[in-house]
Amino acid sequence: MAHFATKRFNYWGQLGILTGLTGAGLIIGSFASFVPLAEKIDLSALFDGTLEKKIEAILLPENSGLFRWSQSIAAVFLFMIPVLLYARICHVKASMHLGFRKNITFLQVVLAIFIMLACAPVADLLEQLTAMLPWSSHTLLKFKAAEDAFNRQVLVIARMNGVKDYVISLFVIALLPALTEELLFRGAIQNLLSRWLKKPVLAIIITSAIFSAVHFSYFGFLSRFALGFALGWMYYRTGNLWLSIIGHFVTNALAATALYLAAGPGKNMLPAKGDEHFPVVVGLVSVLAAIGLLMVFEKAGKDQSDRPGEEVLIPGYNFSSNPFINDIAAHQQQGSQQ
Repeated sequence: MAHFATKRFNYWGQLGILTGLTGAGLIIGSFASFVPLAEKIDLSALFDGTLEKKIEAILLPENSGLFRWSQSIAAVFLFMIPVLLYARICHVKASMHLGFRKNITFLQVVLAIFIMLACAPVADLLEQLTAMLPWSSHTLLKFKAAEDAFNRQVLVIARMNGVKDYVISLFVIALLPALTEELLFRGAIQNLLSRWLKKPVLAIIITSAIFSAVHFSYFGFLSRFALGFALGWMYYRTGNLWLSIIGHFVTNALAATALYLAAGPGKNMLPAKGDEHFPVVVGLVSVLAAIGLLMVFEKAGKDQSDRPGEEVLIPGYNFSSNPFINDIAAHQQQGSQQ
């Protein structure tokens, strides 16, 4: 895909601005997300108790609605606002640079959905393989404790007493994370690294690793990495962020729906058979299915792949201090001679 060149800052400058804004968003979002829960939390437990008591003070079933608000506020401040400001500061056409483009087809949407459906058993297989690695017993206990804490947060946010709560949960844990996380990881980080390193696949790998790491799920690191790679590849080959958002939403919505159906309305607990996994053979077949679908996706979007990962100037826009103009002009001249 063609990335439109910045007109003010070089790559280090863009990275510094994005990092600074994201850090500020993290700080502001941490305080802002606390506001909805302030009246419901036992402050003495937060400041004087153990870590377990601090968690207990927040993760109460009756706080589920407020916790949804809290997570939504945090996501907007951490993932969305910093990226929109970064794109506005560093790029002439901010929305186009991030990937909000209209050239999307129905076939691409369908393929994006089926790619992520095929990736679900693959992710489950990778999670099983991660758990089978020769970890020490102490490490396994730490991993399990972290996974349990993460699951408890999800269960509080996804506590559903009916269809209304299910729809709200779809927005909070499916749609909003899909939109905000894709903005940061694909629209900003992968986009920047792809143009900077001139190696789009390496940019996808690095971005997918960061994407997985920030979820703080040890057993799920490889599985989220694989999902992030699929999302990154779709973005790389089309430059359209909407496809990544749709694919991410489908993955999250599947998890929320499975939890709703298995646990039952109003039950704040994991399904009794939550430890069951796809058979290994299903995971292996899904690997082939995912690869095949990505190949079909590649053909469906071949007309949109215009020098993938390269930075090109916006036609008709002249800016004498553009830090990239000499490199781009030389590269385009070299390409015309080949």
